[in-house]
Amino acid sequence: MSDNVTLGIDPGARSTGLCVLSGGEILAHQTVTSEGDIFPAQRRYVLAVLEAGAVLLQIHDVTHVAVETITRPSWHMKGRAAADPTALLATAEVLGAVLGVDWPVNVTQIRPNKNGSRPLGAYPDELISPAERRKKGWEHRIGSGQLRHARSAYDVARLASSKLARNFTLTQEDS
Repeated sequence: MSDNVTLGIDPGARSTGLCVLSGGEILAHQTVTSEGDIFPAQRRYVLAVLEAGAVLLQIHDVTHVAVETITRPSWHMKGRAAADPTALLATAEVLGAVLGVDWPVNVTQIRPNKNGSRPLGAYPDELISPAERRKKGWEHRIGSGQLRHARSAYDVARLASSKLARNFTLTQEDS
């Protein structure tokens, strides 16, 4: 097993993706989903995300955690009414909980950069559902199923694992 095993986390208001990467190999992936109201984030959902992360960390001997952060939103959509901040606030709750954990390994914050939004053909097979493969030309489509959160976590882990991560990583001085 590689010395660099990264747990990527894509926090979300309703679903959070987790993916463990060793080199280019996916060791595990998981999506934790909330069944309740989006905001405030349900405590059992946030705790399920943290528990999933802790279990994956232990099972796969993770050496590094990478989590996607959030960016300042644009509150107005092309001159229309202000956007509803509910999902952003709930995502911030999950992100805050993940960052509040005293992980026994280094944690890197990865800026949002269309993680999980590459064409399906760019992702490993296990991150593409049978339903997503049914449509002609699926390799060129952007997926929208539950696995999109795991794909985003994969991208987060991949960025953190690569030498290019330095370009996307927030250092303590930046935060």
